[in-house]
Amino acid sequence: MVYKEILDTPSVKASKGVFTFYSENTIKAPASVVYRALRDFQSYPNWNEYTPTVTTPSGTNDIAVGDTVTLAYRAKTTDKLMDVPCEVSVINDAEYTFCWIGRAMGIPQWLLFPEKVHKVTPKGENECLFQCYETQAGPMAYIVKWQMGELLSQYGQAMNDAFKAYVEKELNPS
Repeated sequence: MVYKEILDTPSVKASKGVFTFYSENTIKAPASVVYRALRDFQSYPNWNEYTPTVTTPSGTNDIAVGDTVTLAYRAKTTDKLMDVPCEVSVINDAEYTFCWIGRAMGIPQWLLFPEKVHKVTPKGENECLFQCYETQAGPMAYIVKWQMGELLSQYGQAMNDAFKAYVEKELNPS
């Protein structure tokens, strides 16, 4: 189910958003380990069937606010991958947060403005909350919500679940 509450992102206030799709998991690993894994774009093929490739300007995990990264993305694992350019809007390593804004080619931002937030919150020494959510604004967001809202919600949680399994098994085995 699409998350009912519209959430603020750094660039989209809830009052201007059309919908938010949201996923979260508690991960049994230190927040620093989880955030480092999330920022390790070269590891995405190991766990992320929906966005298996993130191409950065440097070709490494180094990104900066204003950089354009390209996500090889699909909403279903059976779909063909498509390249989606995204502008890095926030990097806050101290608060384990980064965000990017989707820049669909040929679609002006006033028509569709999606911003995705990746956030890791410590819940103790060896546990954290991983949240990933995207709020979309603009008239075209109503069409996206109607046509793909449920699918985006399912994709978001499946990606989050795969990330949790990867971190707990591969990076922080018990």
